[in-house]
Amino acid sequence: MTVQTDAMRERMFTMRLSKEESERLDALAAHFGLNGAGVIRMMLKEKARELGVDPPASPAAVKKSAAKKR
Repeated sequence: MTVQTDAMRERMFTMRLSKEESERLDALAAHFGLNGAGVIRMMLKEKARELGVDPPASPAAVKKSAAKKR
């Protein structure tokens, strides 16, 4: 399945990283098997849920994402 990000993501976000931040992002990306943008999206979602800004993940969504990783 191909995701069309043009329709889903309209806002462009650019940031500069120090060498240490870049190394940290690369290490997390390698650990999670994602690219840098995916790591940032994942962390935004997790933190928003932790702070109660977003509702908790539904059990079906958690099972579906766990099945994808296998």
